[in-house]
Amino acid sequence: MTKEIGPQYAPDDSFKAAARLHQSRYRARILGVDYLEYGNRLTEAGGRALLSYYNGLGIREALRRRYPQYSTKRDADLLRSEHIPFNMLAPLADRPRLARMVLREAFDLELEGPFEVKLEWTPQPADSYLGDMTSFDTYVQGIGANGELIGVGIEVKYTERGYRIGESEARRVSDPGSTYWSITRESGHFVENTSHELAGDDLRQIWRNHLLGLAMVRLKDIAQFVSVTLHPAGNEHFTHSLAKYQRHLNQTVQRSARGCTFEQYIDCLRGDRDIEAWKRFLIERYLIERPAVPPV
Repeated sequence: MTKEIGPQYAPDDSFKAAARLHQSRYRARILGVDYLEYGNRLTEAGGRALLSYYNGLGIREALRRRYPQYSTKRDADLLRSEHIPFNMLAPLADRPRLARMVLREAFDLELEGPFEVKLEWTPQPADSYLGDMTSFDTYVQGIGANGELIGVGIEVKYTERGYRIGESEARRVSDPGSTYWSITRESGHFVENTSHELAGDDLRQIWRNHLLGLAMVRLKDIAQFVSVTLHPAGNEHFTHSLAKYQRHLNQTVQRSARGCTFEQYIDCLRGDRDIEAWKRFLIERYLIERPAVPPV
């Protein structure tokens, strides 16, 4: 029996409102379970049953290996982005052909295996890199054309935009000797006298994830690094922010920070029946039909 869609949240911006309604409908019509507080939130029973996650291709198993304990925010809120790396990217870990296809067709990267795929991962010890809480939603490592190790850090966004700076970040941003600025200067990726616009709310997350990978290059863990922001086409904030961020990079390395939409990523998935079933799930779960623009 179809459940109620449930309450929505009036202060949402237009895209977040569309995404919340989409997830509320998914819960009510596809999962057929009750909500808690807002229509996009599962009850504790639904969250503990891992209804936020696809039941196949090792996705739920990958979640529990990384996070053995239940989290209400991560596991019961269909609108948050923390579950998305598992649903979208975990199957790449055991499927090198699929990983190669995604890297080539979605991210425009020609890499060969053996591949390493790590979910919610930070290189250790953290103090040797950025020394903060920055991590990759998903990290993929492969072999480049010249046999060198190439790292790909994937940051997944759903309805997020920029975010306000915290105290620890603010101290690092204001300190020209911090790892943020020393790596920025030493990497050779950024234009001379790059502005503090990098530390602004719109760019800081992109910058930090890029710097974490560049720190791996500095320590010779890998030869090259590419930062990918995976986001829905409807979240145009990241389309604009990535273009803005690239203007701070030297022309030869502007593609070391790039974007990919959910739509582009899902479209490139091909394979056996299990892959096709997973692809249908991703379409149904995450792709929001955007309203048609009326003719002028």
